[in-house]
Amino acid sequence: MLYNKSEIKVRYGETDQMGVVNNAVYPSWFEIGRTELFDELGLPYSQMEKRGIMLPLSELYVKYLSPALYGEIVSIETTVDTFPGVRIVFNYKISCGQRLIATGHSVQAFISAETRRPIRIPDWLKDTLLPHFGEPEI
Repeated sequence: MLYNKSEIKVRYGETDQMGVVNNAVYPSWFEIGRTELFDELGLPYSQMEKRGIMLPLSELYVKYLSPALYGEIVSIETTVDTFPGVRIVFNYKISCGQRLIATGHSVQAFISAETRRPIRIPDWLKDTLLPHFGEPEI
């Protein structure tokens, strides 16, 4: 399984007048987790795009459990436990200390930057991911 833990401080612009994080902010926090997970693997999105791979979002789910507040330090835990066929599934957990704030998942599709059509995960990318867990589902 791939894993990353990122921490961010809730910024004023992410909140409403009551200091509560707007629900539209959580997908951008998920993106922070995804980006940092790939950065840790030495695969920043820019490198994947140079190699002809793009990962557009095809599915997004967020379950809101508790409000995040202005000034809090929140943790974004991101995992990948499967990359079936032409997709990769990211799971997220956002918390502040022991308080679980939100959970969710996203599905990204592997597409060719040239044709904009779905493609199976390239061997070079599979070779980077596989050491972190067993064979992907097919």
